Amino acid sequence: MFYHLNEALDWLYAQKKLKKREDLSRITTCIKELKIQKNYKIIHIAGTNGKGSTACFIKNMVASLGYKVGFFVSPYVLCFNERIQVGQEFISDEKVIHYCNLLYDYAKKYQQQYEDTIPFFELTYLMALFYFQEMNIEYAVIECGLGGRLDATNSMDSDVSVITNIGYDHMAQLGNQLEEIAFHKLGITRSNHPCFTAVHPKLQAFFKEYAIKNSIPMHFIYQEVTDVKSDDILSFSFRGKTYYTKMNAYYQAWNASLAISVIEYLFPEIPYEEIQKVLSSTTWPGRFEEICPQVILDGAHNIDGIIALAESIKQKYPTSKIKVVFTALHDKAIDQMLHLLDEIAEQYYFTTIEDKRATEVTYFETFTSKPYELIPDYRQAIGQAYQSLKQDEILLITGSLHFISMARILFK
Repeated sequence: MFYHLNEALDWLYAQKKLKKREDLSRITTCIKELKIQKNYKIIHIAGTNGKGSTACFIKNMVASLGYKVGFFVSPYVLCFNERIQVGQEFISDEKVIHYCNLLYDYAKKYQQQYEDTIPFFELTYLMALFYFQEMNIEYAVIECGLGGRLDATNSMDSDVSVITNIGYDHMAQLGNQLEEIAFHKLGITRSNHPCFTAVHPKLQAFFKEYAIKNSIPMHFIYQEVTDVKSDDILSFSFRGKTYYTKMNAYYQAWNASLAISVIEYLFPEIPYEEIQKVLSSTTWPGRFEEICPQVILDGAHNIDGIIALAESIKQKYPTSKIKVVFTALHDKAIDQMLHLLDEIAEQYYFTTIEDKRATEVTYFETFTSKPYELIPDYRQAIGQAYQSLKQDEILLITGSLHFISMARILFK
């Protein structure tokens, strides 16, 4: 029996999968045995980058129309409770403890009966489904954890699927070719239910072929986004209208447009002013976030994320010198990430974090030709970099969402 949040979360984090997931039978069995019901519409989101921002835009747009909206995202930046929300409210500590106690008892029975463990992510998703059922929501905006086809979130049929983009990440699980990765992401689609995507034109033929074979109405928005300008605010044109958002990274134009296309499909009468109001008020922590003057936090943690980040830096700070505090998990394409960051970086402060997938700080020095310092303590690295900032310099902290979460706590 758990009485405190920390002990409940300690148990939750300790639940590791014993068997490689070959299908969705484990999570579907859990949903059936726990008698979880779905009495709401699901908007399901997959993609390499931009899932969280797109999901947040969609959630806020649906909520602005008066609907009760559940929200499931992964990973978190602020705290565990951020993963599960209804409206603008995180799930409470008391509810997390309550559902952990319920799931603890069930997980023990499941392990005895099936000789298998329900892992952390699936338990967290089950918690979200319990909470959504209890809160009697009308819509759920659900972000995939990894991939799509075999992701636990794919166990419930969606009404609308969304694929942000396709790039290289989690290659060990999803494959080394973009088409292989795309196949996994496309697994969230359902026949005769629309899919909206911001996938690059080079993959659209693959998407079209898949859509025809599986009777999926496919909507491409990439080419409809024009006139993107990033300054203090981001402006862009989409389907003949100009929009603005204070989430001012260059790449947010496509995330916002994807959200607009979904919301205009679901609610064709929604006025432009309502969409613009939501775009103006939506924020998403750790994504090109100016945490204080001259300091940017961005959770880019793969090749495509770094490409988009570098483009945003060039757009917004064309004349500034960029200092970078960087660390990344060892299963990422660190060599290519640093090669891309070299295009904007004046100097690095390489560091590391306490994580089983963390990278030794000396590993990074192999992959850059720019000046650098090796500072294993990330607090010291950030502090030293920040204190040395000059008026014409920007400090960029990036490489891992987990790292960004820690950095954000330091600044807040």
